[in-house]
Amino acid sequence: MIFSSLTFLFGFLPLALLGYALASRLGLRSGTVWLILVSLVFYGFWAPYLTILISISILFNYGIALAIRRSAARPAHQSALLWLGIGANLAALIYYKYAFAVLTWLGAHGIDLGAGYFAGVVLPLGISFFTFTQIGYLVDCKDGVTKSDNFLDYLLFVTFFPHLIAGPIVHNGDLMPQFADPANRGLQARNFAPALTLFIIGMIKKCLLADPLAGKVALGFAHAGSLGPVAAWITALSYSFQLYFDFSGYSDMAVALAMMFNVRFPANFNSPYKARSIVDFWQRWHMSLTRYLNQYLYNPIAMAVRRRRMARGLPMNRKAMNKPGVFVALVAWPTLATMTLAGIWHGAGLQFLVFGALHGLYLTINHAWRTYGPKSPEETRGLARRSAIIAGQVMLTYLAVLVGQVFFRAASIGEALEMLTAMLGGHQASQSLQGDDLGWIAKISAFFAIVWIMPNSLQIMASSNPVINLELKPAPRWLLWRPTLLWALIAGGLAFIGVMALGGTTEFLYFQF
Repeated sequence: MIFSSLTFLFGFLPLALLGYALASRLGLRSGTVWLILVSLVFYGFWAPYLTILISISILFNYGIALAIRRSAARPAHQSALLWLGIGANLAALIYYKYAFAVLTWLGAHGIDLGAGYFAGVVLPLGISFFTFTQIGYLVDCKDGVTKSDNFLDYLLFVTFFPHLIAGPIVHNGDLMPQFADPANRGLQARNFAPALTLFIIGMIKKCLLADPLAGKVALGFAHAGSLGPVAAWITALSYSFQLYFDFSGYSDMAVALAMMFNVRFPANFNSPYKARSIVDFWQRWHMSLTRYLNQYLYNPIAMAVRRRRMARGLPMNRKAMNKPGVFVALVAWPTLATMTLAGIWHGAGLQFLVFGALHGLYLTINHAWRTYGPKSPEETRGLARRSAIIAGQVMLTYLAVLVGQVFFRAASIGEALEMLTAMLGGHQASQSLQGDDLGWIAKISAFFAIVWIMPNSLQIMASSNPVINLELKPAPRWLLWRPTLLWALIAGGLAFIGVMALGGTTEFLYFQF
């Protein structure tokens, strides 16, 4: 079941909201039980047997979490339990997500390990997200961040349907205090009205902006080897905006659905194409994943390197930190390792490994520039020069991201290289502009105007505080949402348009991860 389907909009969601309103009248616990039940129904809608898998995962991780908390006086035993939990979670992820692809690749290179036995394995929806969520919970238990043993609270934390399939990746501390607050019980107009507006905006992005690009993108990548540069650029740019509006639309709808139940999610998407550097980009794109990777992967790797250096008596002062060798050890290596693993998390193909490694290289270069590059305060520059520099930074960052997105979309490294070659004019193909090309160029120009000039949806809804962990610069007053008749009419009109476009709605792109 996807957020932008008729079944969800006119069947599941109204029943979920009505049931929650009635159950909450009986108390917080009744509301919690109702949300757990509807979330499991939501997850099992396509394949009911998959609820068995997520139930086993939840029961196992809850048991490990209890054991970790009760072993606080035995650190070695506690660490062993943590690694057991992490290992089991990763083993399940590898089995479902990577086993068939890896064994097939080995078979193609003469090493037959029985890939056919895994051909029928179906990738469970959201397995990456609920696995990462629970691994984070186990680490938080080890660190003493989470202390509640309440099973229903844990069950709701993992299964709450707005984040279950494609994020954001949440921490227990993000959600459970909000669910436990009596002031958040039931349905509240102060949250529901802005949430409905934000949901409609997200649906418009998905149905009217992202989905119509899918056919052009699929056709272009399928024939990457025969494209001229104009067609190749149109294909790559179209995918860039398909991914942007699809993920942005999903993020808006997820935040809005949580708001309907009086819960604020952490922000997950904040105008990433306005980023002035790759570091800035990853602070705006899939923000909950960036936070997760920093907290549970990058920081532990960097700290391990630091401890080894300190144990060897090597200096750790500012002067030492500026040496290239130290930079490689403390910044480049953790960054490349983290982003390569992040790329693999997105999929089993080698193209995802290249995508991750490429962004690791981008980030390393960005950090090196910050450390060793020239430093000139922006306030000393004139307005025209400062604007030109910012525009150049945004464009360079976007082009770097675009190259990575070609690998992200391609079915193989070969297909990605064919697309990049075509973009550089390396194929013998007609270069003349067609009428259809001109139409696509106009569309893409309009998309650039939207993402570079317009405030984003969170800024438009800033008066309702839609997310946590992000300070929003509100949209201009004329575009800022307010509970007025005009905004009600706008939302109603957009809702009508969005519902009329639902017939061609596809799954969200991040559902496959």
